[in-house]
Amino acid sequence: MNTLVYKVVRGSVSTLGCVLGAAIIVVAVPVPHAAEPATVSYAGDVGALARLAPYPAVAPVGLPASWQPVSSGLAVGGANGPGTATWQLGFMTPDGALATLEESNTSPAAFIRRMTNDGNPNTALSPAGVDGQAWRLSSTPPLDQRSMYRTSPAGFTLVVTGNATSAQLRELAAALHPVVR
Repeated sequence: MNTLVYKVVRGSVSTLGCVLGAAIIVVAVPVPHAAEPATVSYAGDVGALARLAPYPAVAPVGLPASWQPVSSGLAVGGANGPGTATWQLGFMTPDGALATLEESNTSPAAFIRRMTNDGNPNTALSPAGVDGQAWRLSSTPPLDQRSMYRTSPAGFTLVVTGNATSAQLRELAAALHPVVR
């Protein structure tokens, strides 16, 4: 009988040792992370936006190659309601910050509030002029977020936002041009 108990205890200790050894390896060896985010192509979303948007869509043209596109998403209808098109395009700037273009023909007030994370209008600064267009400014200090936004007479709203510098947000806004249908 003692031999059986000895074998069971020895087997249990061996199993426990293997499990603990594996746990130490999992905890001690860090998981490698990507050094840089993956670049995405947004050409497909721009093409679809040009075909489907009920407004004259815009997209950035001529940004330096150091602006890395890292996200793009197009929603038609859905949560913003029937007949709406909403596009999000995110860039990592040369210094690693995020600058995002958000455009939609949904309700401007709600869209601006959502995209700026309830940003506070920055009344200390006059509206930013970019290529003859007046952009309103807002900020959300707890998130280190700055935003520029404007609603076009054609019925769509543009928001350029992120933790990028104000100069970088203006650079993105200045690069926006109508998409050829």
